[in-house]
Amino acid sequence: VVYLWLCLTLTGQWRNVMSELITVSYRMSDVVSPVVQSSSPEGLIPMDTDSETSAGLQRILQEIQPRDTNDFFTTVRELDTEPTGTTVSPPLTCWDSGSGEGYRVTAQMVLVCCWRSMKEVSMVLGQVCQSLPLQTSSKHSDQGLITEEQVEGVGLYFRQQLLQSRHRGAFELAYVGFVRLTDMLRRSGSRTLQQLPGRWLTEVLQEVKSSDPSSKLCATRRSAGIPFYIQALLSSEPKSSSCSLLKMTMRELTALAMPSPDRATDQTTVPQVHALNILRALYRDTRLGENIIPFVSEGVQAAVLGFTSPVWAVRNSSTLLFSTLITRIFGVKKGKDEHSKENRMTGREFFTRFPALYPFLLSQLEEAAASVDSDRGQVILHPSLFLLLLVLGRLFPSPMDGSSSPLGLAPFMPFIIRCGRSAVYRTREMAARALVPFVMVTQVPSTIQTLLEDLPLEAGPRTQQNHIHGILLQVLFLLRSYQTDTHRPQAAGSDISQALRPRLWLASRSPLICSLSHTHLCVSLCACECSLPVFRLSLDSELKELREETLALLMASELVTPGGPSAVCGPPGTTQYLLSLARLALSASVESPLLWGMEDGNTSRGPLLLGCLLQCPHYEVRELALGEVLRRLERERDEEKGEGQISSHWPQETIISNLTTLALHEAHPQSLAKVLQVLSVLSVNSDLLWRDGLRNLTQTEVLERVLTLAEGFAHSVELHCASLTLASRLVVHLVHSDPQGVAAVACLGRWGALVSQSCGVEQNAEVKMMAAEVLVNATPTLLTSPNLPLGVSHTVSLWRGLFTLLQDEDQDVRDRAADFISNLPTHLLNPDVACVSVCPPVALDMGVGLLCQLFQLWGQVPMGILTLTEWLLGDQEQETATAEDEEDFLFEKGDLNLWAEPVQWARLLHRHLGVLFKAPGLTALNQNQAELLRLSAQAEALSLATQQALEGLPALPQFSCTIEHARLALQQERATLVLAILGTLRQTGLSG
Repeated sequence: VVYLWLCLTLTGQWRNVMSELITVSYRMSDVVSPVVQSSSPEGLIPMDTDSETSAGLQRILQEIQPRDTNDFFTTVRELDTEPTGTTVSPPLTCWDSGSGEGYRVTAQMVLVCCWRSMKEVSMVLGQVCQSLPLQTSSKHSDQGLITEEQVEGVGLYFRQQLLQSRHRGAFELAYVGFVRLTDMLRRSGSRTLQQLPGRWLTEVLQEVKSSDPSSKLCATRRSAGIPFYIQALLSSEPKSSSCSLLKMTMRELTALAMPSPDRATDQTTVPQVHALNILRALYRDTRLGENIIPFVSEGVQAAVLGFTSPVWAVRNSSTLLFSTLITRIFGVKKGKDEHSKENRMTGREFFTRFPALYPFLLSQLEEAAASVDSDRGQVILHPSLFLLLLVLGRLFPSPMDGSSSPLGLAPFMPFIIRCGRSAVYRTREMAARALVPFVMVTQVPSTIQTLLEDLPLEAGPRTQQNHIHGILLQVLFLLRSYQTDTHRPQAAGSDISQALRPRLWLASRSPLICSLSHTHLCVSLCACECSLPVFRLSLDSELKELREETLALLMASELVTPGGPSAVCGPPGTTQYLLSLARLALSASVESPLLWGMEDGNTSRGPLLLGCLLQCPHYEVRELALGEVLRRLERERDEEKGEGQISSHWPQETIISNLTTLALHEAHPQSLAKVLQVLSVLSVNSDLLWRDGLRNLTQTEVLERVLTLAEGFAHSVELHCASLTLASRLVVHLVHSDPQGVAAVACLGRWGALVSQSCGVEQNAEVKMMAAEVLVNATPTLLTSPNLPLGVSHTVSLWRGLFTLLQDEDQDVRDRAADFISNLPTHLLNPDVACVSVCPPVALDMGVGLLCQLFQLWGQVPMGILTLTEWLLGDQEQETATAEDEEDFLFEKGDLNLWAEPVQWARLLHRHLGVLFKAPGLTALNQNQAELLRLSAQAEALSLATQQALEGLPALPQFSCTIEHARLALQQERATLVLAILGTLRQTGLSG
């Protein structure tokens, strides 16, 4: 209202103010423009003392020194005027005339201040043109504050900055102001202003097309601000119009972006580079919406053809444009998987939306496939083959592809298969991935059989390894796609296994890369079992024979033969090949007891799991085998309804002996974590016999070693969780086996300290989940035991950790910690309360009440009162340090817990303390006079300091200093409650 009144009453004065503001903005821009428009603004400090611009810059340097003193604005700071002998001497040194202290002004500081000045100038000018009334020829022109000439001048200013600035921060923020200006031009009532965007657009396109050597347009930095300038002019065009400017611009740019024979030098390719960069910005602009979709086909053609250019700048811009078009066509990537179906479309839909791409892609693919020649060992790669396969790999077949249609995908198949013969590995892989969308689901089995029959039955002098590898990759990708397809037909089987079995020699007598792919193919087939109806030939015959032949092949492979994988170092790809053989062993031995080390009548081969996989020198193979053992154990445990019993067919003594030996001598953390997880599952309801060579270890010795692992590998989350879980199982077994003598075990305190530490708010969510699991399982044995096997201090510490988890930020951690209620002994529960799961807040309340009940059961009522009072008072040193850190790092989030309610927690402790006062044995508090006096002194000091701090806050601190006020209010609440508790003790006469 004040602004409107000023405009109505002081129009003349406001016009002068606006005119002066625009003039000052121009002057500021003239000062800083040489920096942001320099070809290398990141390292520029102009020091030409004869230049007026440099003088302005030197005055600005005075204002960018570190503001480390209170007299910054009153103390004069002068530049070092000693001659340096050079005109440019970065970094510049400024001196404080008062202290003589020097400050080094780097080029980065100059650049930051310059582009931020440009930012403010652009935002001010854009806001002025957008918000202020315009002087026109209408009857209300006397109320306007800016003229049409000033608006056009601002437009020319933005043109200069956007087309000449090199610094991204400068032209990106100038674009924001220019968008405001163009929006205002479109909405203005002046026909002259409405025609300005069209005129400016024609001029800049003509300048881009002319490629004048005297032009100041930036050909590097992705054309700098030129795309932003054109983008702002086009995005302001009304959506309801015919989009004539957009159509004209896209026609001009597409013509420039297409390669031409006469463009053979860098100078003649500059317009093409500009066009590609501008097209990329336009395709990315969401404001253009669906209006840009009709021009996508031309953009794809320009990007693919531009990639064939001999000029690197054109190829680079074409790559960036192609990446933008892929996102525009298939959408933003919605997951980590680049080839997820969420970012794909059917070939029918793709070519229906972009029909011009069908003949273009087909002709380009035919040309690229013809260039593939691996027969003579030559590497001939079509420049745009990668882009073509990338597009085709994002399609998938449509159910309508079988019908008559001029846009069928079948013509692409032979060319894609031909690309699989390329001598470039990446091309063969992409061709295999691109073949999948072009094979209908009903044709997958026959296509796989046809491809397999193209493989040789034996090695020969004319064997083409690239061709073999390309076929294996295509079969593998087709098979994997078929396995994951939920709409595959329930059809009869094919002769895939019969076609594959005569060619098993490829897994061992071919180059490593072909053997690796063939092994992956065998893994997919041997592990399919009944999941693929189309391959359900007769699992008792063909699939079983395939597995038997595969096992025979494994026994002769490097994985089993002596000296095969004995050397850790091998040729490149050895580890991957051994991993594929291990996966093949696991999948081919699903029904064979050989894998699990059991007798099968053929003792000459020996147990594959114990003799080969778990003793392989490559830790990746050991980790893979241990992961399979763990999955098998967990599956059997689930099938037996969680009883934790080991199945009868498991060779316990043999496997456990090998596993315990491996756990004691495994050097790699990942494999060690897996073996500890296996042992944790095996030791659920039984004591394992640990063996170190020929010596049997006691449970105490094992516990000490496992705790040492947990302490030494705290940085490895997986290993830390596995070792601490196994240690918890060992502690429970020790308590069960010898309840009276367990107190003599010195390492129990170490275990309790590790578990308590794992409950901290700073820990990883996985670590806290493990701690919750441990505490829930230990509730009936350790937390609620009347014998206190860990001692009262460690037991209370575990309860404190449990309460911390119940107030954790992660909901899964809170819910798992609340399950301790289900494991409570029945004699500790209220008869009216069922032993069922409850929500975390209820579990927290019940847990504190149960702990007070346990203090009475243990005869430790005085200790319980002191402990809960200390919890109520809180850790003041830690809170003070946290508050100081928040002041030092103002914008860092830190470890925040938005779920916990510290005030409610304090009141909960106060309420249960009141109940504990009524318990017998309270008179023993007279023996803890020193502790009571210490708590009283701390509470009084905290209350006084908090009250003074609250009084020092400004008015309405709840709004002006919210965080500080909340922290002080919580401290005051705690101190008040503690003083009330101590006052109650004095009234009863117990505190003396």
